[in-house]
Amino acid sequence: MNSVFSPPAPDESARPRRLTDIFRCAHRGRALHLATCLDDYMNANALRVKSMVCFECTQGNCNRETFAADADTEGLLDSEIWARLMADLKDTDNC
Repeated sequence: MNSVFSPPAPDESARPRRLTDIFRCAHRGRALHLATCLDDYMNANALRVKSMVCFECTQGNCNRETFAADADTEGLLDSEIWARLMADLKDTDNC
């Protein structure tokens, strides 16, 4: 019988949820903002940059899923994202 071992999921309440949250990155071995983690994780995987430590990172994937789930369950985007979107819209209106 083939079985796959899955390690227990880390405590979900301890995961970073806001873009400004700082957490300990396991692969880089240092404190990192969630925004930096999400940017690097998405870039490494979207562009298939296997040399980046963020490529197929399980911690980055968990952070992405948690961040996306929070936005979905609350029905609202994070206030930081709204602020960036509104600033971008104002910039395009002035063109």
